[in-house]
Amino acid sequence: MTKIAALQLPTLALSESRLEYYLKACKDNNANLVVLGEYVLNSFFIELLSMPKSMIKEQSETKKESLLRLSQKYELEIIAPFVSVESKIYKKLCLKVSPSSVKNYEQQILMPYSHWNEEKFFGNKTKEIKLFNFTHDGLKCALMFGFEAHFDIFWQQAMAKKIDLVIIPTASTFQSTQRWQELLKTRAFLNSTSILRVNRIGNLKNNEEWKFYGDTMFINAFGEIEDRLGNEEAMLIINPQKADEARKLWVFDKILKKIDAN
Repeated sequence: MTKIAALQLPTLALSESRLEYYLKACKDNNANLVVLGEYVLNSFFIELLSMPKSMIKEQSETKKESLLRLSQKYELEIIAPFVSVESKIYKKLCLKVSPSSVKNYEQQILMPYSHWNEEKFFGNKTKEIKLFNFTHDGLKCALMFGFEAHFDIFWQQAMAKKIDLVIIPTASTFQSTQRWQELLKTRAFLNSTSILRVNRIGNLKNNEEWKFYGDTMFINAFGEIEDRLGNEEAMLIINPQKADEARKLWVFDKILKKIDAN
């Protein structure tokens, strides 16, 4: 039985002790894939704007080394958003770390808003939108950042690839709890795929208070919330299943193929 762990955390200190505590707990609970929210390895975006490049680089390199070492120690795969410091630019990535390899997913659509302008800060470049997908314990999985979950193109590809589980690390804040719940329940149902949303926690003062409220949740392929966390630091263990039953019942993918054929 596949077990996946979602860690609901604030930004972690440079010391790896807290991360190791949770990864050991994941291993003890027989989870073999662990997911972190956005801006858990790195300071939150607004804080990055005023941090020296050298400090961001130290933070990123230290956390990446910890992920590699702990992945090998506990024989885990770890999915974690990550800020890559390159010669002239920063890039917003998601790492998929295993004991033997590290794969990068570069965020393809970034937030462009005046109060949260990742598009301006990061040097990510995308020529063609492609869904990042992989197989884990027989499940077809896909990965997208929280902001990307708003765009149909990712979900169209998820349906075409018959994805069983979409993993979405987020850094959701303000009064968006209900909106995220309805958005993801609808995406899960209409695309016949389960969704694991992993949100960060913590508070930040920046003219107004930014409160990251957690609410990490697992939604099945019928659009039903099976389990969720509150607003405190915690771990969620899920047992995702293949989405064949939902696809067979609603046949949205087959109906769409008929429409496209006409």
